[in-house]
Amino acid sequence: MQLSVAMRFSGELEDWLPWVVKIRFVIISFVFAIDFSIRTLAPNPANQLSIMYLGMAVILWYIFGLFFLIYNQLSRDFLLQAYLQILSDIVIITAIVHVTGDLDSNYFSLYLVAIIIANILLTRARAFLVAALCFVFMGSLLELAYLPSLYPAVAQRYPVMQFLATSSLLAVDLRTLQVKIFASLFGFFAVAYLSSYLAESLRKAGAELRNKSGQVASLQAINENIIQSMRDGLITTDRKGSITDINPAGASILGYKPYELKGKPLMAVFVGLELEDRVRREASGLETRQEITYLHPRGERRILGVSVSPLIVPETGAAGYVYNFQDVTEEKRREAQYRAKDRMATLGRMAAGIAHEIRNPLASIAGSVKLLQSIAQLDEDQSKLIAIVSRESERLNKLVSDFLLYSRDQRFEFQEVDLVNLLEETLLLVEHHPLFAPDRRVERHFPNHPLIILADPDKLRQVFWNICDNSLKAMPKGGTLTAEVDEVGGKSARVILGDTGEGLTQAQLEKLFEPFQSGFSDGAGLGLAIVYQIIQAHHGAIRVESKPGKGTRFLIDLPSKTSQGGSEKPRPVHSAVSPR
Repeated sequence: MQLSVAMRFSGELEDWLPWVVKIRFVIISFVFAIDFSIRTLAPNPANQLSIMYLGMAVILWYIFGLFFLIYNQLSRDFLLQAYLQILSDIVIITAIVHVTGDLDSNYFSLYLVAIIIANILLTRARAFLVAALCFVFMGSLLELAYLPSLYPAVAQRYPVMQFLATSSLLAVDLRTLQVKIFASLFGFFAVAYLSSYLAESLRKAGAELRNKSGQVASLQAINENIIQSMRDGLITTDRKGSITDINPAGASILGYKPYELKGKPLMAVFVGLELEDRVRREASGLETRQEITYLHPRGERRILGVSVSPLIVPETGAAGYVYNFQDVTEEKRREAQYRAKDRMATLGRMAAGIAHEIRNPLASIAGSVKLLQSIAQLDEDQSKLIAIVSRESERLNKLVSDFLLYSRDQRFEFQEVDLVNLLEETLLLVEHHPLFAPDRRVERHFPNHPLIILADPDKLRQVFWNICDNSLKAMPKGGTLTAEVDEVGGKSARVILGDTGEGLTQAQLEKLFEPFQSGFSDGAGLGLAIVYQIIQAHHGAIRVESKPGKGTRFLIDLPSKTSQGGSEKPRPVHSAVSPR
């Protein structure tokens, strides 16, 4: 505790000492200017010698002041500097009092200045010692100065007393001298008490202020750290809507550097935002959160959830607005998946029952038509009608079979397979597909080594075949089918199947993996729904990138064998979730 107080006191001395030296220069100049002006306006030949001595004392005081300024930069012993400055002040003040008339001097008040400075630089007890020292110097000066006139017999014995007797201009009686000395004693200690009380109060107030300032700085640092650590975006604007500040997370969500956004109008960043008008109308019943579509600098469209509140300053009221926002794109995608999962699960159960009910009468119809064709003599038109019924019955039967395959739980036989070899086998079949004309070609980008995964090879072949079949249909005028295989961070294998076909619209992308969403006239719309189901059963993920007229890319991520480690094999599951 004592060490802490000493360190704090030393820090205060370090701050105060240069200031005291500068104040001393002001006091010195003021004292000499007043005395010089008085003696110039009312010249007295008898005072010429005293003005010369006063000038010498002032010059000596200036020299001491310059010395202390230099010494303050060289020494770290601030307490010693304080003692030296105060002692030099007392000595020079005593000299000034002596050369300006001793008891009749106008500069006794300079002792009070020295006492006040001592209270600023030192503790209360030491300031009282300085007051006592001032009294000793002043009393000794007066006693020595007027001793020859009070005690002539003593002065005759000592030459120094004779010198003081000749330098003293006036004689004084002992009673007057005693009154002056004791009045000075009372004044010195009264000033020491009052100034020490004020100095202590100022020190306590300064310590409390520093403590409060430290607390404020700590709170500011905590608030700044909280804002910098937030995962949500935070933007502040002025009343005109210009961005004044943005946290790093917000800048990252928007795809800019913080300095690139400061000063910009908020509405140029958040196009379509209406929350500010709601706050201005102070309509508390309205929703203060809005979702907007934001075009990222990378070209991606993101969904942002934005909320706003006024920035209130107690003294002036609303100084601007605070916007809090989050990227909810993935959250919206998951919500769509969950909704689609529930919807498709219900649809699957209902459709499975209907499919069973359809299949039996359909088989009866097909059998009856064949029997009728064999036993009856039919003309050409009747034969065509019978052929149409047979063909449509087979197509309907295939549709029902595919739908049953989709709607019921599938069984998977997982084993270690080379993904590269599996995809290569599928591409060979594709190249012998009836739709594979000379104006179509396949590009392969495969690693030079096998890529082993744990999967059902037949099911994956079905995935690759369905996607490639759709790609060929999407390129009626020819094009390129691209197949890529790569590892992603050592944890998953990625298969990319892309074409240069007609592409898909945003509406088609949103329902791409739902059943009965075929984009081709001869399709049932179950192929990609089954693809998604198989990928989900492999604990993988599939997403699609497409633009109308610029082709489509299917990106399939499958867990690699090393990432599965000792975990259990994927279980046969049924999933009809449709991602967006």
